[in-house]
Amino acid sequence: MTENIFIMDKAVQLIMALLGSAGFAILFHLRRELMAVASFGGLLCWLVYLICEPVMSGYFFPSFVASACGAFYAEVLARVLKVPSTPFFVVAVIPLIPGSTLYYAMDQVVHGYLSLASAYGVRTMQCALGIGGGMSVAWAVCDLSRKLRAGIKE
Repeated sequence: MTENIFIMDKAVQLIMALLGSAGFAILFHLRRELMAVASFGGLLCWLVYLICEPVMSGYFFPSFVASACGAFYAEVLARVLKVPSTPFFVVAVIPLIPGSTLYYAMDQVVHGYLSLASAYGVRTMQCALGIGGGMSVAWAVCDLSRKLRAGIKE
């Protein structure tokens, strides 16, 4: 029984990641024909995060791996569809943004619980640094591969 609840919880999270990403695709005025594949990136990022979360300790590494997967996904879509990768990445990474932990950190500061605020702040920073690090590594690898392919063709 608890296994079914666990699976349903993860399925709901994935659906909400897809819908949340779709909402931001609409907000960012992404072209209609690109919305579905861009929104799927949010589901993909959250799926990778859910897979990595029990395996890797902390919040940095799951965010790092999920963000890197999102960046690679955006780069592949950009090459296939011949459009910039940034809108795909921005929409895909939306589920990873640590909004709740930032809110809780600020709430604890306002209420004077600085030790709890510190714990939430550290979690927020780990997520944010993981997203930035994963994105940077993925884009560096893609840029290097582009430069290597350009050098080979010369």
